Amino acid sequence: MTIYGSGGTGTPARRGLHPGVLALAVGAAIIVVAAFAYIAMRSPADAPPAAASAPSPAAASVAPPAASPSAADPKGLSTGSWLVSPADDEDSYLIATGEYAAISQVPTALTVVAGLGDDSCFSFRDEDGDYLRHFDYRLRFDPKEDKDLFRSDATFCAEDDQPAGSFRVRSKNYPEYFLHRRDTKLYIDKPSGDDFEAESTFTLRAP
Repeated sequence: MTIYGSGGTGTPARRGLHPGVLALAVGAAIIVVAAFAYIAMRSPADAPPAAASAPSPAAASVAPPAASPSAADPKGLSTGSWLVSPADDEDSYLIATGEYAAISQVPTALTVVAGLGDDSCFSFRDEDGDYLRHFDYRLRFDPKEDKDLFRSDATFCAEDDQPAGSFRVRSKNYPEYFLHRRDTKLYIDKPSGDDFEAESTFTLRAP
């Protein structure tokens, strides 16, 4: 019988590798070769760099940090809870006696807040919540009133040229008048006499 076709006695032809498989194989071979080359290049004698030599005592000496400023007493008038004293008698204190402000030997803290009538100035409040204000020029402590007059009467503006640790204040609505003590009583007064500046200068201390 005669058989027609392309067959014969020869060995069947081999199929070639798919191009994608061939590319993966070549890439893997390159990675392996590169890894061996990297290992061969690293010398076992390599060691981490030697630590820097310790500096000499003179070089290691560093100036100590500056001491933090004391928070106990302010440089001038500032908000917070303070004992307010005449600058020339720090064993006396500005307090409320009844409805009036007075100088006493009993230490009593006052709270200094931003001015009720001007927040660049100051107001003084006692432990009962009453505010230092002038009334007929005398200083007294009264409950807060929602009135412009009260806010101005209870606002005092600090002088800028005072020595550190002391303050003088003017009345907000009578700027020619300073908070001033007459013996143990307090008023707003115009400057008069050689002792006026001393009598109108006060200090703050932490309670």
